[in-house]
Amino acid sequence: MTDRPFRRLSPLTPVVRGFIVVVAAGTTVLRDVTRGDLGPAAVLLGMLLVGGGVFGIASWYRTKFWIEADELRVDTGVISRQSRRIRIDRLQGIDIVQPFVARLFGLAELRMDVAGGHAREGSLAFLPLGEARELKDLLLTHRDEVRARTAPPEARLAVEGPAPTAEGATPTPQSAPVAAVPAPPGPERVLARVDLGTLMLSTLLSVETIVLVVLGTGLLAVFVASGEWLGASAVAPLLAGLGVVLFKRVSGNYGFTVSETPAGLQVRRGLFDLTAQTITVARIQGLVVTEPLLWRWLGWSRLDVSIAGYGDSSEDEGPAPSTVLPVGQRAAVAFLARHVLAGDEVAQATLHPAPRGARWAAPVGWRYMAAGATDRLVVSREGWLTRRTHAAPHARVQSVRVTQGPWQRRLGLADLHLDSPPGPTRVRARNRVAAETREWFDVEVRVSREARRRLGRPASPSVPPSP
Repeated sequence: MTDRPFRRLSPLTPVVRGFIVVVAAGTTVLRDVTRGDLGPAAVLLGMLLVGGGVFGIASWYRTKFWIEADELRVDTGVISRQSRRIRIDRLQGIDIVQPFVARLFGLAELRMDVAGGHAREGSLAFLPLGEARELKDLLLTHRDEVRARTAPPEARLAVEGPAPTAEGATPTPQSAPVAAVPAPPGPERVLARVDLGTLMLSTLLSVETIVLVVLGTGLLAVFVASGEWLGASAVAPLLAGLGVVLFKRVSGNYGFTVSETPAGLQVRRGLFDLTAQTITVARIQGLVVTEPLLWRWLGWSRLDVSIAGYGDSSEDEGPAPSTVLPVGQRAAVAFLARHVLAGDEVAQATLHPAPRGARWAAPVGWRYMAAGATDRLVVSREGWLTRRTHAAPHARVQSVRVTQGPWQRRLGLADLHLDSPPGPTRVRARNRVAAETREWFDVEVRVSREARRRLGRPASPSVPPSP
């Protein structure tokens, strides 16, 4: 229970949420007033500004939140009241986000990742930064207490160990004590950091940037050579759009830092909008290592992970929440890959290339297709312009399927898909011999089933499936 019956958001919340509208409307009204040209439009805009301000203040006043038993309760609404109940034991992680305007006022948004909920189910905006950090620690501490109190006796005994009684005997699981106070947080350890020069150069050397620059330059040269200057001006929006996308990528990943904390991986990034995201290692379902063509010459790669509940995402509109490292040396990426896979090494998997018959199904890409497995991971690799290596633990494979198109049936080939929760990870063995694909299908079904049974128990050696 909190030390106060309830808490409210910062009184500056309405200003932060409508900052752009307030500044634009206020500037327009002030300009008309100073010029002595206060027409109907300015009066109407001023009334809307005042009305919006009153509504924002009322909305702030009517919004309050507090911890009630094992739930976080958030009451909102001026005309229509809403009450959200967020089960604390279902909190997977809590991120602190500071949009640019919120940073000006020292405020932050608390985004709670709730198991089974959508992205905006658990969100509190805006709080003073210190109070946001305090509330985050309070919720995570209370979550651990609730989970320890409601865990099965066997699970508590496995974590705590048997406690001797007064006579020195070992109590039964039903009488095992429950730890009420979680362990204090340990020190934070920085695992990787991306400097500004590497970030900017990697963005300029991306395949998308090179293609758009070459295309725009070619069109511009054609228009200039033919004397169509009006057509040349049409290339300007294309290049301007490219510049905006590149700026968003650089600003979104500015100061990218990966740290190890007791709660999981801590990812901090952002030039204007600061984000502190916590990735729970236990929720990682797989990973993908991306190596664009120009990056491979410099020994760079990128690491993304599939996180249960996050789904798939793209970086076109900003940094992806599944990105662990946007760019880094292969050694740094391999280190982080081992960390998120609990010590499993992707490089230990022996990858078998696609058969020569696959050249008729994929004339260029068949040389770069490979797949294999270890006793704990299944790995696939494909792509010639942008090479991607996908890896997922056998225990995280949710389904296995074999697909075969008309042309593949004629060539005696088939694709093996190993489906995991939504995300960037897509393990698949493409254009394999049909008979070997079905054999691998049977082996993977058995191995993944055994891996799920061993999940949470000491793993015993098993024979890796052979494609």
